[in-house]
Amino acid sequence: MSRIPLLLALGLTGIAATGCTSPPLNNDERQYYDAAQQFPITVEPQVQTLAVQVDNDLNSLARGEAERISAFAQRWRNRGQGLVNVATPSGAHGDGVLAQVKKVLAANGVDKGAVQFSTYNPPSSEGVAPITLSYVAYAATAAECGGDWSRNLSFEPRNTMRPDFGCSTQHNFAAMVADPHDLIEPATSEPADAMRRSIVIEKYQRGEATQSTRNNQYESGRTSNVNPN
Repeated sequence: MSRIPLLLALGLTGIAATGCTSPPLNNDERQYYDAAQQFPITVEPQVQTLAVQVDNDLNSLARGEAERISAFAQRWRNRGQGLVNVATPSGAHGDGVLAQVKKVLAANGVDKGAVQFSTYNPPSSEGVAPITLSYVAYAATAAECGGDWSRNLSFEPRNTMRPDFGCSTQHNFAAMVADPHDLIEPATSEPADAMRRSIVIEKYQRGEATQSTRNNQYESGRTSNVNPN
């Protein structure tokens, strides 16, 4: 390459790089836009509560309550923080119904050490006072969208972001996150499988295949047994 075309190429490259790092036109800060800062997601603890109904004999759970407790325990395992609190009305229930609650919780992976028990004074109104289960979980929320229509979007020569750009994305992200507590700090990693790691290393040293054995066409990804020949 001759000297003149080389200098021309270097000059064009410098102009392109300058264009990428130049400040916004007329110091318009709207061109520096971050939806996460404009519509931040707020993560706050909330108390999740379940009122468990008891049969009139006051010594057993009402129909369907065991299933509701099971679902409640699963939600605690997925998103709960701290202990599960079981609050019984003072002097209203027998020991049998509380034993049922403990059994259902244990069957769904809630250890004894993760449950605390308390009592409360039921109101004087008629009816059987329920047993209340509760735990703390984090909830993620974002600002409401669609509140600012001050801009004429049909004429935008600078092509800057509209006022609510990115708000819906932030809303959807807050609604879909599995555990909002992960937005505060990431979940801890599970320990590595030392036994599996040793097996893979030994197979590699012997020159053998390290992946798991495929037993059928579904695991191998095969869609047909037809011979192409």
